[in-house]
Amino acid sequence: MEFPESAFWTYSSEIWSLPDVEAICLQLQNEHELNINMLLYCCWAGEQLRCLNDDDLQTLLDTIQPWQVIIQPLRDSRRTMQQSLIAMPGEMIEQTLSNISEMELNAEHMAQLAMEKALSPQQLGDCAQRSPIECSQDNIDAYLKTLNEALEESQIQPRIRRLLEAIHGITAADRQNAG
Repeated sequence: MEFPESAFWTYSSEIWSLPDVEAICLQLQNEHELNINMLLYCCWAGEQLRCLNDDDLQTLLDTIQPWQVIIQPLRDSRRTMQQSLIAMPGEMIEQTLSNISEMELNAEHMAQLAMEKALSPQQLGDCAQRSPIECSQDNIDAYLKTLNEALEESQIQPRIRRLLEAIHGITAADRQNAG
């Protein structure tokens, strides 16, 4: 499938391949039901020293909601197939898993295109006097506040910090030297 150019998708693809980013994002998604595309958008905006306000976040949440109706059943189907809960020959399971994964990735890509179209970083407020990692943290904190669920901050915030450190290339040695 051919997709139009997207700075957000390019950014997401680049950071997804960094050590630990995928694992941390999936852990936040699976254990806390956080939306990875929202986390990535918060980081992408923060990287550009842009801050999200409540209206911005609502625009993004409204934009991705219809895509979640498509993505979630694909994700659930893929997980069911991976758990071998369906009786099928192995090669058919592999091909079906591949097809579902491709559809899920395409839907995630389309969701990101919709998010970028709905709200480009140039429309966002400036994070004055803040670093990219601080702007990203502020954006993620603002996103977490929009969620109705009672999130266990003590479990989520260390993972968010690890995610931001992975994205920004901060190592354990860097943390020690800063402290």
